Amino acid sequence: MHKKESKLLIVSFLLPGLILYSTFVIYPILSSFYTSLFNWSGIGEMDWVGFKNFINIFSDGNFINSLLNTGKYMLYQIPMILVLAILFGMIVATSKETKFINSFRTLVFLPYVLPSVAIAMLWVTVFNPISGFLNLSLDAIGLGFLTKDWLAHSGTAFGSIVWVKTWGSVGFYTVLILSGILNIPKEVLEAAEIDGANRIQRSVYVILPMLKNVLQVVIVFVLINSLRIFEEPQLMTSGGPNRSTEPISLYIYEQAFANHNFGYASAMGVVFVLITLILTLLTLRVTRMDAND
Repeated sequence: MHKKESKLLIVSFLLPGLILYSTFVIYPILSSFYTSLFNWSGIGEMDWVGFKNFINIFSDGNFINSLLNTGKYMLYQIPMILVLAILFGMIVATSKETKFINSFRTLVFLPYVLPSVAIAMLWVTVFNPISGFLNLSLDAIGLGFLTKDWLAHSGTAFGSIVWVKTWGSVGFYTVLILSGILNIPKEVLEAAEIDGANRIQRSVYVILPMLKNVLQVVIVFVLINSLRIFEEPQLMTSGGPNRSTEPISLYIYEQAFANHNFGYASAMGVVFVLITLILTLLTLRVTRMDAND
């Protein structure tokens, strides 16, 4: 095959994906930036305001609060999901029972398949202060003094949402890490065992260093999913109490569809995309540096 024909073949394969990406990613971003330069309610004429919306963002206390809340979700979820996914993956991978591995994969992955809306509504009933499974269980085992309205207090509401998001997504990352562990050559693990390394030493000094590429992917995925958290705080707390669980995505939704301020919401969306891009690139850079050490 000639070089020219080879290039045409490559372009023909890439073009459909490029068209879809441009239509559903690049165009909406550019359209949002254009809309952010106007004061627009979503209906009628658009009033040009230039960069006023961007200037107003950084003096908006609710925007700063939602940005900090999003950062908190990220800081809590990344280590929690990483630790649980690695722990579950290690336990299953070192098990001698093949049936157990297959059953565990299905069981742990099942919550990830469920819609986020269904998961959020399920846990709302669990956290119900009167008839919820959690409070009833605490009463049944003599720990009634621990019962409370979990979604009505700032501290417990935030922790509840983090738990629900972790419960719903940890299975996906566990399967990724488990696949990485099972792809490690058996000879390497057998050599470590012959050298006297116990189960914990093999996990820490052999398996984990060989999972750096998989962990890089997991960290980036968790980072992005933490930044775009939306359904759980919207359905479980509506961002409350006192906006303590409101992420930036929910505040953008509020400005656009409740306050009908699409120009301002678009400006926040553009800033959010830039923040996500910067954090993702920084994460990739740091994890690649660690992988090359």
